[in-house]
Amino acid sequence: MFGHGLALTITGPVLPEIMRAFSIRETSAGILLAAESLGFMAGCLLGGFATDEWGLKPVVMTAWLTVVASLIGFALSNSYPSLLLAYTCVGIASGLLETGLNVLPAQIGGGAGLMNLVHVGYGVGALCAPLIAGLVLGSGGSWRLPYWLIAIVPALLALIGLSVPMPAAPRHAANHVQRQPLPTLLRHPLVVLSALALLFYVAAEMSISNWVVLFMARRHGLPPLQASGALSVFWGLVLVGRLLQGPLASRFSLPSLIVTSCLALGLSILGLSLAASGPVAYLFLASGGLAASGIYPNIMIYTNRRYQRQVGAITGVLSMAAAAGSFAFQPIVGRVAEAYGLSVGFLGLAGCMVLAGACFLPVWLGRVRD
Repeated sequence: MFGHGLALTITGPVLPEIMRAFSIRETSAGILLAAESLGFMAGCLLGGFATDEWGLKPVVMTAWLTVVASLIGFALSNSYPSLLLAYTCVGIASGLLETGLNVLPAQIGGGAGLMNLVHVGYGVGALCAPLIAGLVLGSGGSWRLPYWLIAIVPALLALIGLSVPMPAAPRHAANHVQRQPLPTLLRHPLVVLSALALLFYVAAEMSISNWVVLFMARRHGLPPLQASGALSVFWGLVLVGRLLQGPLASRFSLPSLIVTSCLALGLSILGLSLAASGPVAYLFLASGGLAASGIYPNIMIYTNRRYQRQVGAITGVLSMAAAAGSFAFQPIVGRVAEAYGLSVGFLGLAGCMVLAGACFLPVWLGRVRD
């Protein structure tokens, strides 16, 4: 998850430099981010079925190698179309990883604590990415250099993965459980509500990750290192919050944690959009990171562990729905930012979190059967 977090969050901190280098505005930047999300959706769905049929190892190994090639391709791009192609490939590979790495805790019988522990690695990667970008750009380096540096991590992970055993394909496990056709699974209320909640949550999370550095630079006049540091504050508190999710899950139900966290994140984004100074914005990013920490892993483990023989398909569908939120909202945020400013765009993200909480409220109230 560490390498996954690096690859998925490095573009946000360097986005202002990419926009300057290729002379593009917010709308085109939003399309670039949406291209990655489109690839991510395809990778998630493909990874789900591939994991069920062939197991984790071939999926994860293919994903790491593709991440390496795509990051290098992105760093070498000299035109906007080549950026779009390379970033779409980054998305496909990241989608394969997203499904495989979220299947693992459910397949070995882990609960919310283990799922959040796995996602701690993502938080560490997401915390390091803006720091790396800020240091490189702050020292006068090219925006391309962070991609070369980060590509080293998945390359090493691919080499390590060759000798690491992984669980068998889910379709061969839990033989006493009957497999269901995918259309039947997609009609389960729990699957539908989980998918919708993830769609709205990831729309907000990835928009913060992709746009907050530009927001801090323009709204509060921060230099590159401090603006990137704001994103590190968010992901740093996500990391801390995930370490606390295990104890919290032992005291409260997962649906209650999910709903309250969604509303708390919505309030934090609202405060961020209205913050009058950089330090106040930092505080709202910190509170938002704590609120965001358990939403994705808790929804994922609450739902996918109930479908043991098709955990890959369920995880792929949920991950694809999450990516659909990012895909749909990045161009919208870019267009709104270009017309009215990022503060207005962030107000819409606060609304997304209210909708995410509303989607999971029936589960908390016991209106939805497992």
